[in-house]
Amino acid sequence: MSAPPAGGSAPIVIPVPPNIGEIAASQLIGSLLNYCLYGVLAVQVYVYRLSFPNDKASIKWMVYLIFLSETVMTALNGVDVYHWFAEGFGNILEFAKPLISPAYTPIMGSFMALVVQLFFCYRIYIIKREALPISIFIALVSLLQAAGGIGGGISAYLSANEVHDHNRIIFVYIWLIGDVIADVFIAGTMTYLLTKASRQQHKQTNDIVKRIVRLTIETNTASTIVAIVSLILFFGTPNTTYFICPTMVLAKLYANTLLVTFNNRAFIHGNGTNAHSASVNDSYQSRSRSGTRKSLPFSAGLGASSDTDTFVSQTNSTYTGKVTVTTHSMADHMPMHDYNHKVPL
Repeated sequence: MSAPPAGGSAPIVIPVPPNIGEIAASQLIGSLLNYCLYGVLAVQVYVYRLSFPNDKASIKWMVYLIFLSETVMTALNGVDVYHWFAEGFGNILEFAKPLISPAYTPIMGSFMALVVQLFFCYRIYIIKREALPISIFIALVSLLQAAGGIGGGISAYLSANEVHDHNRIIFVYIWLIGDVIADVFIAGTMTYLLTKASRQQHKQTNDIVKRIVRLTIETNTASTIVAIVSLILFFGTPNTTYFICPTMVLAKLYANTLLVTFNNRAFIHGNGTNAHSASVNDSYQSRSRSGTRKSLPFSAGLGASSDTDTFVSQTNSTYTGKVTVTTHSMADHMPMHDYNHKVPL
């Protein structure tokens, strides 16, 4: 019979419960998906850097700051993974500790969603200036969800107190419901405005609009579905950690949504190398046909140009709005002397 260790009694070892998979799977799967999406984001930033060197400095700063923020969030997630599955291996109590997760999941994650949603609010306003009220509404909802995420993250550190835990539940509901509402309104509004703008005879322009509408729906649907799943798991399984997995990837989804939107400009015509020339031809033809066709009132890219032209449609109604599809690519350095009209890019 072995003697007890010198200097005191042996440390208490908590046995691993039979449902350890249900407890640890959410953090593990969420972290793995987080790393995968970070790799996708890195590729997106690399493509953006090569394809759009002439973008505005403000846009470049936004892209690189988002990438830097996501890098920090991924590193913080790595610290938690080390505590959960390495240093604290076998200690079931480690999974009950918030560690750094509230910082990079609800707090920084909700702020990332705010940045992306505000960008789409700006884009809606560029597409149609009369849509300013809906843009303001979406912006307010975005601010509300960010407040909920920040409040939920702070309350997570104080969740040992029953009152703070109750507040955390309220904040999480505000965060996730706000994300769903904002994403649904963004996708619905942009789809309506772009579809309405495409009601003309120009087939090539209509194809461009369809691609942008499809991309808008697909990218916003991804974040919407993940937020809904998080909300369902948080509400339907209150005593589990299942909701942690989808919430861990929300920030990466929003960041990738923004980069996909930017990089889509290079392929808006189906061929990145011809995007610039196709855009010039499309705009030049629409200007040179005596105003018989209504120009496309949207920007496929950033839509940061302030140039407007007035056109008269076949129904004798006038329209003032955007006249070009913004598609910057590596072909931007092509000479334009073959065209008699300068097209704003």
